[in-house]
Amino acid sequence: MKIFIWLNEEMSKKLEELGLNYAKEVLEGMRRIEIDVEEDIVNEIVKLFPNVKIDKSTTNSIELLPKSFKSEIVKIIIEKKIEPKKALLEVLNTLKHRRI
Repeated sequence: MKIFIWLNEEMSKKLEELGLNYAKEVLEGMRRIEIDVEEDIVNEIVKLFPNVKIDKSTTNSIELLPKSFKSEIVKIIIEKKIEPKKALLEVLNTLKHRRI
């Protein structure tokens, strides 16, 4: 299962400038970060965001994630210069602790 975070040109350029080459070019200049997630992480995400859509048939991805959630992941990647999956886990951990 994957999480796709589409990037605008500005954000893509910023990642490149920092040497954080996590974005993949997918469609004629459109870039995205792809994060592989295991089933337990998918379950955590669904608990936090019950309105997400799990698309196992076509894209094998988690869709309809809140923009603020994806933006926070990108923010952590840039601020801490860490890989996308670690940033995702950090954001999830923060959100879980806020809800307790």
